[in-house]
Amino acid sequence: MSEELTPFNLEKTYNHSEVEERWRSAHWEALGSFHAEHSQVLEEGRAPYSVLMPPPNVTGSLTLGHVLNHTLQDIFIRYARMTGKEALWLPGTDHAGIATQTVVERKLRKEGVSRHDLGRKDFLGHVWQWRDEYGGLIVRQLKRLGISCDWRRNLFTMDERASEAVINSFVALYRDGLIYRGKRIINWCPVSQTALSDEEVIMKSRRDQLVYVRYALAKDPSRFISIATVRPETILADAAIAVNPADERFRDLVGQMAVVPIAGRHIPIIADDYVDIEFGTGALKITPAHDPNDYAVAGRHNLPVISVVGRDGRMTDEYGYGGMDRFDARKKIVADLEELGNLERVEEYEHNVGYSERADVVVEPYLSEQWFVSMKPLAEKALDVVNDGEIRFHPPHWINTYRHWMGGIRDWCISRQLWWGHRIPAWYDPEGQVWVAASYEEACHLAGTDKLVQDEDVLDTWFSSWLWPLTTLGWTGPGSDNDDLRAFYPTNTLVTGPDIIFFWVARMIMAGLYFKGDVPFRDVYFTSIIRDMKGRKLSKSLGNSPDPLKVIDTYGTDALRFTIIYIAPLGQDVLFGEEKCELGRNFATKIWNASRLVFMQREKYFEGPEDFAAYYEEFNPAAESFDLAGGWIWSAYNGMLEHYHAAFGQFRMNDIVKTVYDFFWGDYCDWYLESLKVSLAEGCSEADARKAVALAVSVLEGTLKALHPVMPFITDEIWHFVLPHSSHESIASSDMPVAVSPASLDDDGFGLVQKLVTEVRSLKALFGVPPGLRAEVQLKAVDAEALKVMERGLPFIAALAQCVPSLISDGVRPPHAAGSVVEGNELFVLLEGLISFDKERARLQKEIQNVSGYVAQLEKKLSNSGFADNAPPEVVEKEREKLAEARRNLLKLEGNLAVLSN
Repeated sequence: MSEELTPFNLEKTYNHSEVEERWRSAHWEALGSFHAEHSQVLEEGRAPYSVLMPPPNVTGSLTLGHVLNHTLQDIFIRYARMTGKEALWLPGTDHAGIATQTVVERKLRKEGVSRHDLGRKDFLGHVWQWRDEYGGLIVRQLKRLGISCDWRRNLFTMDERASEAVINSFVALYRDGLIYRGKRIINWCPVSQTALSDEEVIMKSRRDQLVYVRYALAKDPSRFISIATVRPETILADAAIAVNPADERFRDLVGQMAVVPIAGRHIPIIADDYVDIEFGTGALKITPAHDPNDYAVAGRHNLPVISVVGRDGRMTDEYGYGGMDRFDARKKIVADLEELGNLERVEEYEHNVGYSERADVVVEPYLSEQWFVSMKPLAEKALDVVNDGEIRFHPPHWINTYRHWMGGIRDWCISRQLWWGHRIPAWYDPEGQVWVAASYEEACHLAGTDKLVQDEDVLDTWFSSWLWPLTTLGWTGPGSDNDDLRAFYPTNTLVTGPDIIFFWVARMIMAGLYFKGDVPFRDVYFTSIIRDMKGRKLSKSLGNSPDPLKVIDTYGTDALRFTIIYIAPLGQDVLFGEEKCELGRNFATKIWNASRLVFMQREKYFEGPEDFAAYYEEFNPAAESFDLAGGWIWSAYNGMLEHYHAAFGQFRMNDIVKTVYDFFWGDYCDWYLESLKVSLAEGCSEADARKAVALAVSVLEGTLKALHPVMPFITDEIWHFVLPHSSHESIASSDMPVAVSPASLDDDGFGLVQKLVTEVRSLKALFGVPPGLRAEVQLKAVDAEALKVMERGLPFIAALAQCVPSLISDGVRPPHAAGSVVEGNELFVLLEGLISFDKERARLQKEIQNVSGYVAQLEKKLSNSGFADNAPPEVVEKEREKLAEARRNLLKLEGNLAVLSN
């Protein structure tokens, strides 16, 4: 928008596409509206406020989850910026190791090539090429949301600076004894063929067969001991049978040898407290290579470790099943056990089974050598800062989940058998000794040889993500520091989903405390889960996940942003249907049309933009006196601001939008702007007219500012029409209004006028008075103060209630008049000549007959002892409530009939 082309009013129709494109590309980015500088904090003393963007995967595209999460972040950061803080939103994207490698491998397979055909170096070249071509899609889509990041600082987790921090932190943790390499049973994904952390395993309910198998005793084959297992394919790797030492049934068998079916191997029967006496037969097969608990038992009893399932999920045994898929082998082994006479019985069994989060296949417990982080030493302080309130969770109930997980935390498996990611900075010499260093050169120096081979594995994606609050601010490892860190660390508010409270939130807290000695953020806002209107989680497979970009095309970005926050109370799930965006679109249209109306009034009383600007810049509503409507809207506006700022302080984001929505649509548009027309039509002086219009503009501008964090496009567009603002300005950089002292607020009696208008409208509707007819209305004030209000308010009552009001001193009810009492004041709506009394009486008599029948029906039902004594109390109470409501309706109908009969 050029300065010289700024008109005095808006186009007739709001075009969201045109407005959004103008402000997104040609204005905010060109102005650098969202840049933040450490000098403003360190040198100018400005309060900092910083927010971390949870880095979306480069493989991703915009979802409604992103819309909710990033809109919330944008609201926080825009609000902070407008309340005078140096606000920094740090953006970035995640390399997403498994997800990205899978996408590129799938693409190569279509071309008939595997990563192994290419080799590591060439394969990674393909990944980087894919990332450069497609990896920025999510960022481009996020920009359509209008989010106010400092895009100069956009960081990718594989960028040089972030990679340096990852390597240096790994080396530091290793040298501090918190990273180690060991052989453990880990979660293995047979499809991605990599280790997974516990948090990357999704537990799902699954129906399997619980197979009861007989193991003959080696010394007496006529005797046997039975076990129950859901994994009969691992029988071939059994190392022992365990029983509980307190179980009398098996005491004489402990120390004897049993024969493994099919394999024919002799294994000991041992006693161990781990065995659950109540499960299955009370005897448990011990398969150390295929179960972490069995592996622990094997360690206590010095048992051998045998593996029969390979990295690809296929059998590796020597008994005829080698090369078979593990589940196919399971079926064949059960059949073979039956044929050999070792199968006792089979039962259906439902249990929870771990699935790979990415590949959605059953995870295989797999014995391998991996790298781990010792978590317990890091977890203690991370738990304390949450328990002590140094970090606050919103809603707070997530603290219990956090405590539960931290209390039972296990070491973190951080190595992944992938090529895409941060390669582990460990080298092996010809003797197999490991040397951990930040570079090959340093490793050679430590080892005293250049005959070193680097570890093939890469680090878990989350190992770079847990450093995110530090790396986004330029941290490159222990000991590094800079002005950005000094100005903006710790960050203020983290907005994230509760599903990554363990993956990310807890680990960032640990890393911040360990490497920087301070928490990474002060508040964590956990977003809601978005579901469809049937309560189902959104998913591509269900086809119930709307494309946000199509929703934006249809309804507008502001409409989508407004709607998704309006329907998302803190801590509650969101039921989203695309049609709900009608709410946001209608509100945007209302804002536009109301602004046009206000600007049209301005054109009548001011000669042009310069005349209005000169007047408006000297205008101070807090120091002025206004008519009834003006005093009331100024009071209501300041009340709205009080609630608005309080809601921000309490993280009640949907209350923020509801507060502004209710004020603008109800108070400002429905009441004040209609009243403003009355004030101006009554022939007020030019000075009062200019003052009234300036007040309307002032309240409009303040409301636009309050709405700006939620609806940035339309508010910046309209704000440029309030005054002839330069094209080098933005509402985003203006000051957020605050409420004046509540003690100075006074609605001056307009609240009574509203209630009288509402009651007149209600009575007219009740008696079927056609909307266009103006009824005579008589008003009798309860006291002198109310009389003064009514005298001043008569023009408003007449216009807003479509009536002819008059004040009376006696309380005699006129004939054929509908009456009511409002705060002790009496009002009568004269119905003579407005409606057909005969038709209305007939309608009322018929309705009275129907309601009377309904009352009699309910009374009969409740007097029936069979119902009253036997029905659930809540059902009986519900019927009593229905009866009470029906009786109230009957009294009202009879009263209305009496009005028409007197």
